[in-house]
Amino acid sequence: MTRRRSGAAFAAVFLAALATAAVRVGAPGATEDAAAEIQRLEQELARAVVAIDVPAIRRIEAEGYVYTDSDAKVGRREDFIRGYQAGNTVGSLSFDDLVVETYGDAAVVRGLLTVERVTDGVAIRRVSRYTRFYVRFPRGWQAVAGHASVIKKPEERKAP
Repeated sequence: MTRRRSGAAFAAVFLAALATAAVRVGAPGATEDAAAEIQRLEQELARAVVAIDVPAIRRIEAEGYVYTDSDAKVGRREDFIRGYQAGNTVGSLSFDDLVVETYGDAAVVRGLLTVERVTDGVAIRRVSRYTRFYVRFPRGWQAVAGHASVIKKPEERKAP
């Protein structure tokens, strides 16, 4: 009889833990809502960068945000903001073909980044594949890291 009770107790605890995990991580509405929120944040970030909307950039990107660009240059959120304030401009920025995968309080978004910018007096236009990592903090989702890899034009690719 004791084994039967302990087995039933284990099953009850296991099912309760499984149900809790499903609500936190895999509840269909929660995952879809998080993905939609992150896609919205990506579009808002594009707008904020072009407009040099510093409060919006700081709200979307966490204080320690780090980004490795297509030139392998690593910068932090405040580095980019200082650059914009010093005269670097982004004429257009778009994030397309977005795919968001959520993992509880973490998410990864990947897609295409198209940018036209002037950095240190040099005009740049490029299309890159990019990845950004978000964490859900008590105040909401914030980007904590990102990376882009330029998509080379066919004539720039080496033949195998």
